[in-house]
Amino acid sequence: MTALRTAFTGYYGMRNFGDDLFGVLCAMAAQSYWRAQPSVVGPPLRDAPARSTVPRRYPPRWYGSTGVVGKASRWLSFARGLHDCDVLVMGGGSVITARESFRKPMMLSAAGRGVTLAAVGVSIGPFHDERSRESVAEFLQRFSYLSVRDARSHREAQALGVGSITHAGCDLAALLPWLTPREPRPAPAPGAPVRIGIAPCHYREDGDYAAAPPKRRWEEQLIASLARLRSTRPVIVDVFSLNEHERHGDRALARSLVERLRTEGLDAHWQGYARQDPLHTVDALAACDAVVSARLHGAIVSYLHGVPFMIVDYHPKCRDFADDIGLDASLRVTAQDTDNPFGAALPALLAGELAPRVPPHAYAQRAPDVFQRAPWATP
Repeated sequence: MTALRTAFTGYYGMRNFGDDLFGVLCAMAAQSYWRAQPSVVGPPLRDAPARSTVPRRYPPRWYGSTGVVGKASRWLSFARGLHDCDVLVMGGGSVITARESFRKPMMLSAAGRGVTLAAVGVSIGPFHDERSRESVAEFLQRFSYLSVRDARSHREAQALGVGSITHAGCDLAALLPWLTPREPRPAPAPGAPVRIGIAPCHYREDGDYAAAPPKRRWEEQLIASLARLRSTRPVIVDVFSLNEHERHGDRALARSLVERLRTEGLDAHWQGYARQDPLHTVDALAACDAVVSARLHGAIVSYLHGVPFMIVDYHPKCRDFADDIGLDASLRVTAQDTDNPFGAALPALLAGELAPRVPPHAYAQRAPDVFQRAPWATP
C-alpha cells in the first residue's frame, strides 16, 4: 500500500524556534499517526524525519531573508511541495489570518487539482473587520480537516461555519512528551545555583500590540528582582534568543539584556537559536529552574517540562494559551502592571507554588488526537 504523501507548510526555516519545532513534530507525528511519507516545505530541520523542499546546501539565511532572493526561495519551495503531495497541511502557528500571501491562491489551485487541504495546531484570527472574516471563511470551506490550538480559535471556527471539520486541539508542542520523551529533571543539589531562563521578544509597542507591556519596563523590573534573588542564593541567568530572524528576531535585545544583567553582577549567558535544531533548545529550556518568556513557545515548552514559568502577555496568542491552562493572573506580565510583577512571583515559582490549573500531563494528553482525528489517520 502506497504511503500517504503529506507536505507540511508553515513559517519553517525562518530561524524561529517555535515554528521550526512545529515542522519537526509534524513530520514525526505524520509518520506515527498517519503512516505517511512526510515532507517539510522549507530548509532541512534537524531531527525531522522528512524530505525538505530546499536543498541542504542552500544557505538558510537566503531562504529567510526579506529581499527578492528570500521571496523567490520561498515561492519555489512551496511550489515544489505542492507538486508531490496528496495532503497539504498548514502545520502549527498563527497561520490562518487575513494576511494575504502567495500561499493562499496556490493552495486553492492545488485543491482544484485534487490535493486535500488541512491544518493542525493553528490559531484562527483575530480579525479586524468583517471582510477579513468572510475571506478566511471562504478559504476554510475548501479544507477537509482543521485542528485548532486554543478555545478562542475553536469558537471562531464555529462562527465561520466550519465547525463540522474542526477539532478542539492544543498547541503542537504538546506532542513533545509523546514523540521525544525526556527523563524527569533531577532534584537540584543543596546549595546549587538556581538557573533562570529569560526569553525576550522584539515586539512592537504600537499598532496591533498597543496593549503590550513596555519591554524596557518589565526587563528593568525583572533585573531588579533577580538582583534581590542573588542576595539570597546563587543565580545563573540564561537569556534566550528564540527568534534569530534578521528583521524580527531577538538577538540584539537578548545580548543587550545579558550586558545589563552582568552590570548588576549577575552571571548571565546568551543562548541563541541556530542550526534549525529546535530540540537542542527544548533541552536548554527544560534545564532551567524557572523561565520568564515573552516568546509563546518559551512558555509552552517550559510548562510541558514542569518548569515554573511566567509569560509576558504581549499578544492574544499568549493570552489564549494562559487561559487554556488556567495560569494564575500573577504569572502574566501585562501592560497594567505598574508595580513589579516579579517581586513576589519569582520566589513563589521557585518554591513550587502557583501551578497552572491544568497539569502539563493533562494538556499533553490531548495532543495525539490532533493527528488521530484526521479522516486519513491510521489505527
